[in-house]
Amino acid sequence: MGALRRLSELARRCRRPAGFVDSSTSGGGMTDFDNQRVVIAGAAGGIGLQVTALLAEAGAALHLLDIRDPAQAQATNAGRGGVASVHRCNVASRAEVDAIAARIGPVDVLVDAAGIWPQDDWMAADWDAAFDRVIDVNLRGPINLVRAFMPAMIERRYGRIVLCGSIAGWAGGLMSSPHYVASKGGIHALVRWFAQQATPHGVCVNGVAPGPVVTPMTEGAHHDLNRFPLGRLAEPREVAHAMRFLCSREASYLSGTVVDVNGGIYMR
Repeated sequence: MGALRRLSELARRCRRPAGFVDSSTSGGGMTDFDNQRVVIAGAAGGIGLQVTALLAEAGAALHLLDIRDPAQAQATNAGRGGVASVHRCNVASRAEVDAIAARIGPVDVLVDAAGIWPQDDWMAADWDAAFDRVIDVNLRGPINLVRAFMPAMIERRYGRIVLCGSIAGWAGGLMSSPHYVASKGGIHALVRWFAQQATPHGVCVNGVAPGPVVTPMTEGAHHDLNRFPLGRLAEPREVAHAMRFLCSREASYLSGTVVDVNGGIYMR
């Protein structure tokens, strides 16, 4: 009887927990996003555009948001399929985000790749307005998105949320102004806070912290490539691959983690 009780207890403990999907029986491995509804903010360029391409290739039904015309992302992925809707959206506006979330409905995955990186003088008389703008987009934006989409994930006991931090949020950033550094450090803290709220309900919340990436946002910035172990900046798709994994069913035991994608330039 003692052995039977132990076996029964083991079986109870091994029941599939909330948020767990056995990819060995789901038929597709880490590229299988069939029937997954995904929201990507910042989808029209840079890292967000590459995440859009990867998840479109993997079969996801994509809902694309950007303050620019997100039709660019839709056109880029023409022929791949997967783009369910596009929305011009200022993520800093809670009203806009909530209205779009009401139209889209529940989703399985939320990716926030929206962000700005102004190069300005923090001692300038008008810098406070720039500070407010960066915090609105880079910090208030993800809060608005998570408030809009996470409750339905919790109700359904499944979800993946991936936010985009930065090496500047860890190291301070020699080339980044204080508003950007503060906003990305805030993202890393929010990943942990959101994870504490959501993980018990089967929703995994993670982030990435890229180093400098070849995107329109970093054009004109001078980087000393001798400081980079790989001798180059990251390509957007290299960061997008890490984000795709965090969006996947396989990332079922990762939550509250910020993954460094910086080519070894900064090691914690």
